[in-house]
Amino acid sequence: VISASSPRYPDSLRTLLANAPLYAIGNLDLLGKRAIGICGSRDASPDAQNWAFKFGGEAAKKGLVVVSGYARGIDRQAHKGALQAGGATVAVLPEGIDYFRLVQELKPLVDLGRNFLAISVFDPGAVWKSWRAMERNKLIVGLSLALFVVEARETGGTINAAMECVRQGKMLAAVAYSKQLAGREGNSLLLQESAIPLKRLGDVRKALSDMASKPVADVKQLALNLLGGK
Repeated sequence: VISASSPRYPDSLRTLLANAPLYAIGNLDLLGKRAIGICGSRDASPDAQNWAFKFGGEAAKKGLVVVSGYARGIDRQAHKGALQAGGATVAVLPEGIDYFRLVQELKPLVDLGRNFLAISVFDPGAVWKSWRAMERNKLIVGLSLALFVVEARETGGTINAAMECVRQGKMLAAVAYSKQLAGREGNSLLLQESAIPLKRLGDVRKALSDMASKPVADVKQLALNLLGGK
C-alpha cells in the first residue's frame, strides 16, 4: 500500500487522484522513472498488435518505462515489447490488486523485483467494472509523459484515455494507418484534431525524443477540439 504521505507516491498523482492510496505488486522504483503510456483496443488487428510490440521495444531502448492497462491485445503487446527489449513496464489494473495474476505470455519475461509493477487505485477486492476500466486511464496518463494510441474505436476506453491525455496537457500521438479498417475510426478522429501522426518507426523514435524534451505546442487547441470547446 502506498499512502499519499509516502515519499514513493508520485507528485503528479496527488491532485489527480485526490490523494487516494495506491496498491501495488512489484518494483516500486518504477514509479519514479520516466514513462510513456501506450493504449489501444483489446480486439486489435494483427497489424496494430505488431505496432504495439514495436512501440514497447522502442520506448525501452530509450530508457523509458512503458505504462499500459494489462488488457489483452494492444496493452499486453506493449508490455511484452518493452520486456523483450530489456526494459520495464507498469501494468495499471481496472480492478483491485487482489485479482492480479501474471498472464502466461508475460511470465517468462517478468522479474517482479526488477522490471515489472502492477498497480491499482481501487480497493484491493474491487471487481472489474466498465467505469473502473475508464477511471484507471487517469492513472495511466498521470504516470506518463505522453500517450501513444495504437488502435482506437470511435468510442470506448482508448478514446477516453486520449481525452484524459488532453485534459492533463500531455503529448498525444496516434498511428496513421494507410488502410482505414473498421476499429480504427478513433485514430482518424484524433489525427484530424492535431494528434501527432505515427506512420513509421522513425516517427515513433522522433516522438519519443520530442515528448521527453518539450510539450506539444498546440495542446491547448487540441483540447478545445477534442472536448468540443468546453
